[in-house]
Amino acid sequence: MKDNTKLSFSKALFSGVILDDLIFPYPQMDEDEKENVKMIGDTFKKFANDNIDSAKVDKAAAMPPEVLSGLKELGFMGLNTPEEYEGFGLSNTGYVKMLDVVGEHDPATAIILGAHQSIGLKALLLFGTDDQKKKYLPKLATGEMMAAYCLTEPGAGSDAAGIKTKAIRDEKKGVYILNGSKLWITNGGIADFMTVFAKEPLPDKDGKVQDKISAFIVTRDMAGVRSGKEESKLGLKATSTTEIFFENVEVPFMNLIGERGKGFKVAMEALNSGRLGLAGGSIGGLRKVYREIIAHITQRKQFKKTLSEFEMIKKKVAQIAIDMFAAESMIYLTTALVDRGDVDFSLESTMCKIRATEVTWHGVDECLQMAGGLGYMSEYPYQQALRDARINLIFEGTNEVMRMFTTLSGIQERGQYLRKIGHALKGPIKGFGLLTDYASHWVKSRVLTDHIRDVHPVLSGVKTQFEEWARNLHFTAERVLIHHGKNIIYKEMVQERLADAAIDLYGMIATLSRVDTKISRDGLDKCEREIKLCNAYSEQAWRRVRRNLLMVDKNLDWEMKAISDFVIEEKEYPFTGI
Repeated sequence: MKDNTKLSFSKALFSGVILDDLIFPYPQMDEDEKENVKMIGDTFKKFANDNIDSAKVDKAAAMPPEVLSGLKELGFMGLNTPEEYEGFGLSNTGYVKMLDVVGEHDPATAIILGAHQSIGLKALLLFGTDDQKKKYLPKLATGEMMAAYCLTEPGAGSDAAGIKTKAIRDEKKGVYILNGSKLWITNGGIADFMTVFAKEPLPDKDGKVQDKISAFIVTRDMAGVRSGKEESKLGLKATSTTEIFFENVEVPFMNLIGERGKGFKVAMEALNSGRLGLAGGSIGGLRKVYREIIAHITQRKQFKKTLSEFEMIKKKVAQIAIDMFAAESMIYLTTALVDRGDVDFSLESTMCKIRATEVTWHGVDECLQMAGGLGYMSEYPYQQALRDARINLIFEGTNEVMRMFTTLSGIQERGQYLRKIGHALKGPIKGFGLLTDYASHWVKSRVLTDHIRDVHPVLSGVKTQFEEWARNLHFTAERVLIHHGKNIIYKEMVQERLADAAIDLYGMIATLSRVDTKISRDGLDKCEREIKLCNAYSEQAWRRVRRNLLMVDKNLDWEMKAISDFVIEEKEYPFTGI
């Protein structure tokens, strides 16, 4: 890797390199911050138990103003804002743990706080000037201003490059004239501060004018800013979700966030961090429902046995625990990578978002199933939890697009390297050094291979399976690149399998590191439960990895596309009779 490039564990994994120094030992929170997070969490729990009735706010489809005021007074709008700007100054790990706590009580509250801090003010925090931070962060930390992230448009969802909102620079007035609209904006009806992404015409290096994305601070008091009606949603009904319109809004030059034309990078960096908050809050929401169902199945009797005694119920309970343990391991390994500040965590945060939101969705669904008929009734919490969890697979990049991002980003460096090999082959004498480097890498990966450090013997099976299937991910990704070349961008089913394999491998090494570190710290006799979870997850995960990698070559992709084509051509399911 280049010296000026931040290390990435998962990108390196696609290239056949295991950077285990980034993973071992499993990170531990600073004791002072751990105590601080516990205190803040206890404060929230007391406030929430007294003031936030999740079922009630869902039914009312609004968060009471007094609840928002209370959250602001307690400082919960500034969890991740540095202390110098009136915030708590929590690390990324501490912040995500707090969203986990909030999500466990009420997912809607977690989304309000997350939309404000994870993404709403995140671009300012990451790319803002000192003057911008001094002007806005204290007000955002205290809740005097609420933030929203404005990227999605009626014609541009996950395709951020397709936005139509325009910002035209008026040099005489010293302002941008902003026109356009943003759709489905969380906190849209209550936000005073908006991070808005718009296209402005800029000359490229050849002098040709092209539209490029820039990021702006837009405030509610600017003329021409207005919110649309509140959306009627399936879940998270207590959150404010509206369209926001910008009609000839004059945005001062000083409100530009980052560089002109570099707004796409600003948008993606903010989302990379924000996805971890969404992942943590999702798992918190599942934990609440999981506790409810365990209480139910240990009391409810059928056929003279409690539900918890039936094997198929045991299987569901165990699977949720295994999945939650792995997702947690991934999330807090990744938050520690963010806190390091010298690591590229974009793939890991994306993987955490995919895994945590899907674990939550399937886990809540299984809890409702275990509850039986009463799970479907509105007086019980399961149906609301199911509705609230569903959007998480769409929020901040759909999981389908995130899988494409995972694979394409993961193989990008290897693809560039292989292209260099192709050029070297055209001029073998000039490219001899590069070819030798490639040959030595190939021999190393085939014969010597990369290994992770030694772990406790009880976890040796996990170590062995991880190493074997990490090698296979690399070999498969390289073979795919050689076979498809740049056309890999159109092979989405292949991308999906590679992404899922990478996600499972990251889950394997995250749980391995977590449990191995705990054994080293606490002793083997105190880790029996964690060892069971780690081994169970690994046994399931490597089999999924194997299946996904084998199906890169042997699959039904052609048949699936053909079936889709004729159904779409018919515009309906065409087999209506026997």
